[in-house]
Amino acid sequence: MEVLNDVKLVTLHKGHVFYPFQAEEAYIRNLMLFIQAGLENNQHMLIIESMRNITKVKNRMSRLLTEKQLSSIYLVDNFDYYFLSGDFNTQHILRHFQKDLSVIRNLNSSIRTWAHVEWISKEPDALLLNEFESTADDYVREEGLLSVCAYSKNSLSSTLTEALEKVHQYVMTDDLLRLSMNYER
Repeated sequence: MEVLNDVKLVTLHKGHVFYPFQAEEAYIRNLMLFIQAGLENNQHMLIIESMRNITKVKNRMSRLLTEKQLSSIYLVDNFDYYFLSGDFNTQHILRHFQKDLSVIRNLNSSIRTWAHVEWISKEPDALLLNEFESTADDYVREEGLLSVCAYSKNSLSSTLTEALEKVHQYVMTDDLLRLSMNYER
């Protein structure tokens, strides 16, 4: 296993990453490392974040980044993705994602994405989640993107965790980044 640090994030240019995070501060730190690596690679970023974290992320970015760097980052509320059209509507999420990416792609062909994935129900339908992430994996591979899908580890059953590891090339924790042993592509 390789330790997650800015060197690894700088060298990882494409792939689909499953991140079941545990500690909120480690999560924010890793998001900031992801953003810094994107800036170092002259990439634009789409960050889909929960409303409760948006203020923290904005405050941290405003302290650490220049105005020019901030203009490369599109920070959006994950409510618009995961809740606006009902609980985890796959087609709505994918349409919204493609629409946002097309706007960013007009500014820069090199993009990376980070999504804090959530749902309203106690646990999402495993088949629906698998369908969504499988489609997302195809899209990420076709487009050559680096895309992190972050989930609160507390919201994942062992069945969901196993299913998500099958459709993500990499698995990240608060401290490590490794190839997924269960990836099925």
